[in-house]
Amino acid sequence: MSAVLFKYLSDRSISVNDHGGFIASIEGMRALAVLVVLLFHLDVPWFKGGFLGVDLFFVISGFIITRNIQFDLHAGKFTLREFYLRRFRRLFPALLVTVMATLLVSLAVLTPLEMEKTARSAIFALISLANFNFWLEAGYFDAAAHTKPLLHTWSLSVEEQFYLFWPALLVFLATNGRRVVLVCGLLMASLAVSVLWRNAFADAVFYLLPFRVHQLMAGALLALLSLRLRGGWGELVALLAVGGFLFSCIISGERFTPTLGAVVVTATGFTLLLVREVRVVQHLFANGLMQWLGKRSYAIYLVHWPIIVLYQIGAGAAPGALGKAALFIFSLVAAGALHELVEKPFRKRGEDVTRAQRAALPISFVGLLLALGAALAIVRMDGMANRIDPRLQQLVESVDAENQQRRQLIRFGQCNLHQMHRFEQYDGSACATPDPSRPNVLIIGDSFGADVYMMLSQSYPEIHFLQATAGACTGLSDDRFVTGQYPACLALNDYRFSKIVKQDLDLIILVSNWSAEKIEPLRKTVMQLQGLGQRVLVFGPRIVFHNPLPRLIANANRLENVNASAQEYVTIKTQLMQQLRAGLPGVDVYDLGPNQCAPKCDLIEGQRLLYFDNTHFSALGAKRFGERMRDSFNLLDYLDVDSTGSIQSSRSQ
Repeated sequence: MSAVLFKYLSDRSISVNDHGGFIASIEGMRALAVLVVLLFHLDVPWFKGGFLGVDLFFVISGFIITRNIQFDLHAGKFTLREFYLRRFRRLFPALLVTVMATLLVSLAVLTPLEMEKTARSAIFALISLANFNFWLEAGYFDAAAHTKPLLHTWSLSVEEQFYLFWPALLVFLATNGRRVVLVCGLLMASLAVSVLWRNAFADAVFYLLPFRVHQLMAGALLALLSLRLRGGWGELVALLAVGGFLFSCIISGERFTPTLGAVVVTATGFTLLLVREVRVVQHLFANGLMQWLGKRSYAIYLVHWPIIVLYQIGAGAAPGALGKAALFIFSLVAAGALHELVEKPFRKRGEDVTRAQRAALPISFVGLLLALGAALAIVRMDGMANRIDPRLQQLVESVDAENQQRRQLIRFGQCNLHQMHRFEQYDGSACATPDPSRPNVLIIGDSFGADVYMMLSQSYPEIHFLQATAGACTGLSDDRFVTGQYPACLALNDYRFSKIVKQDLDLIILVSNWSAEKIEPLRKTVMQLQGLGQRVLVFGPRIVFHNPLPRLIANANRLENVNASAQEYVTIKTQLMQQLRAGLPGVDVYDLGPNQCAPKCDLIEGQRLLYFDNTHFSALGAKRFGERMRDSFNLLDYLDVDSTGSIQSSRSQ
């Protein structure tokens, strides 16, 4: 079968001289890629995996760049100098304008800390290292992503880094056969390490070029061999490829990790380009609308994310349906202006250019120096910190110190693991060994569990607390429902439910970032533990501040107003608490929310933070909430009462 297919492709599809020239269907594929990204960033239902549009861009770029270089090499007119000048004219002026406009608008809506980080990200974006910057900050899907208006520039840096080495490699490998061998080797190596390391080094796999090379090489392979599929089979394969890509965008947000989704798009993107000339593809992608969008796809990609982020921050809330529609239209209008006023004029060359167009390169270099200078000045001035009450700025700046103190108290890297850790770093003797002289309570959970350990260990010195927690590692015995899927989490989860829970314990506390979907697997986990003769207490949901912590503080304008202004951004998950109790009959569930809001949901105490971010406790917050718990629901009394056979339920709390 494979031999027949290879002969079919070889007979009908390969022409090593098929290089150069505009391909309308590929322009339309660019439109598809940017549309799904835009819809994903607007949080449109059915496009939870729309981030895969970036992956499709990579496959297309690998094809286009390699095809153009091949054409110039065959024509004997390729030079590295000319290649880099064309890339600079094509990409940099529009990026520079976007970055400068973003910095200007950000000054009006971002807090000093956010402004400082945005200025720093602008510097990295302008020197093509944005992916390294955001990799070190991590991560793309956390709440902080919505305070980073230049986050999307990571993908541009990946492509720009690819442009640095790829043309030289093609020139060095003088024959097409050698180039094909190299492409196949890079494709397989990149694909292998991406899949193997997708959990252990998830952030690096997402952001860094070596793990994206397989997508670029998939396009390059098509270009080098000029592969294309036509005829009836081509029509069928085209429909399957388009459907497969769209289906991936629908399910990837929930069922696929970004890395696995990227692998899928390597295959679907390769297939789409393979059938670029069939009729159904021409109808879908070579029409007027898709061509208009495709020509402006780079500009749309540049402007849409800063527009969405800065709007949401300025408005203080996510947009509704009408707001999303308005942002969609405004993104297209802004992109159209950027395309016409910057992209086209600066890209144009030849004898009929204006004096300003001839000065495109010097103008761009001067603009680069000005933008870098402005961004550096903003960083040096702490994000223009003089714009707010100095006491508020001190409060924001204390977050790093609070984080260090919190890490010590939750025994970060020893009893509480994260993606950066190996399971072998978990210290079972220090974290999970009972103390025969005191009551022993085991805490199982994610980072919320680490918070509860910090809270209870400070408030109940009479109790020995065992700890088995890991960031995003939901405390459920069935790995299929564990949110965290990185190796340290999975290994720890197996260890805590196969070993630690079988010890002589007085109580097991389960704490995690619960959701309605996790109630049934939580019930089965509780039943499993009860089957081992263990008592179980579940900690319910906690309150959430629906704004990043620096923004909550900055919104107050004055230190005295912080707690009052924060109240409008608080959500107490009353409905989820009710669902937990209904779904766990006969199980004690402690409601932490009222404990946090007694009666107000304060964010600070004096000039100290009660929270490390919009949901996790600071050291002081954990201490205060532990004291309140001891007053309203004394864990010692709970354990003592149980030992007499009369169970005091926490449902009344």
